[in-house]
Amino acid sequence: METTTCWNWSARVLTASGLALIPWIFVLARVAGAYPVAWIGLDTMEAMGLVGTGLLLARRDLRRVAVAPATAVLLAVDAWFDVLTAGPGVLVALLMAACLELPLAALCTAVAWNALRALSMAPGSH
Repeated sequence: METTTCWNWSARVLTASGLALIPWIFVLARVAGAYPVAWIGLDTMEAMGLVGTGLLLARRDLRRVAVAPATAVLLAVDAWFDVLTAGPGVLVALLMAACLELPLAALCTAVAWNALRALSMAPGSH
């Protein structure tokens, strides 16, 4: 079975964003204040979701219909909790949410929506 890949811009952005989170997770392990395991776990799940969504998208694998929305929810929850727990660093949290987390969540949502549409048009679907 041969698998073809199509590394379009969205697959590249999602995969690269997930990989870029890996060094941040190590930094977070050293500087996380309250609940470090929760923050590290959340960011680890986001990284896995972003890389997974990007790889599934590049492979044109319709299983992204499950991974992409879960990743979108993780990103939105992370943005929400970052802003609510930021304290004096709320401006940085708002910028990260507006410029990174929420746009990536929107991209994951679009990927999921397109996969869902492709599934509904697949032969044998009702």
